[in-house]
Amino acid sequence: MAQDMKGGTALVTGAGSGMGRELARVLARRGVKVAAADLRPEAARATVEMIAAEGGTARAYGFEVSDSGQVNALIAAVEAEVGPIRYLAQLAGIADFRAIEDISDELWDRMMRVTVYGQFYVCRAVLPRMCERRFGVIVNMSSIHAIRGEAKGAHYAAAKSAITGFTKSIAREKAEFNIRANSVAPGPIDTPLWRGNRSDAENAELMKNRSRVIPVGRLGRAEEVAEAMAFLLSPQSSYINGQTLNIDGGEIMN
Repeated sequence: MAQDMKGGTALVTGAGSGMGRELARVLARRGVKVAAADLRPEAARATVEMIAAEGGTARAYGFEVSDSGQVNALIAAVEAEVGPIRYLAQLAGIADFRAIEDISDELWDRMMRVTVYGQFYVCRAVLPRMCERRFGVIVNMSSIHAIRGEAKGAHYAAAKSAITGFTKSIAREKAEFNIRANSVAPGPIDTPLWRGNRSDAENAELMKNRSRVIPVGRLGRAEEVAEAMAFLLSPQSSYINGQTLNIDGGEIMN
C-alpha cells in the first residue's frame, strides 16, 4: 500500500507567494512538514505564519536558487532542522517578456540561471539523499509556453522547455530508487508574478483577451495549481512518472 504523506518533509521553493504559497499551505493541511523557501525571507516567513495559524508545521528559509552554494546549504539545513526531504516542489522562477531582439545576454543568462540551473541545483543536492533512502517525489514547474512557445518571451519558453526534458530524465534515471518526477505546465494563473507591474486596468484587459482562447473562459487560480501539484506528490499518483500535466483550462490540448 502506498505510504501516507503525513509526517513527511516537503521542500517548496518559491513558497513566498502565489502558487508556491498555496502549495505549502495545502501540504501542511495534509500533515506534511513544510520547508518554505524563497528569495525573499520575509515572504517565506509570512507563508509560515499562515500555515501556523492553520495548525500546520513549517519553517522559513531564504535563498538564491541560482547560487549552487546557497542551494547546497539550504538542503543541508532543511534535512537537519525539518527532516529528510521526501517531497520536492520547485516553483521558484521569474517572468520577463520582450521581443527576441530586446533580450540581452544578461537577461537570457538570468532566465536560464534561475529557471534551469536553479531547478538542476536543487535536484542535484536532493537526489543523493533520496536515493540513499530509496524514496522521493519531485514536481518541477514548467509552463504551457514550453509547448506553444511565446511571442515576446522566447527565453522564458526556452527555459521551461528545458525543464520538461530535465524532469523526464530524472524520471527515467531514478525510478529504480523509488523516485518519481513529474512537471506541471500552467497556463495563465492569476498570481502576483503574472500580474507583474501592470495596472489593474491593464491586467483586466489582458485577462479578458486571454480568457477568449481558454475553453473554460477564465484564468486559473493559484490554489488550482497547488491542488494538482499536491496530487502529483501524493501516493494517489504512485504510477504517474515522467509526465507533464497541463493546468490551463484547456488552452493546450495534446
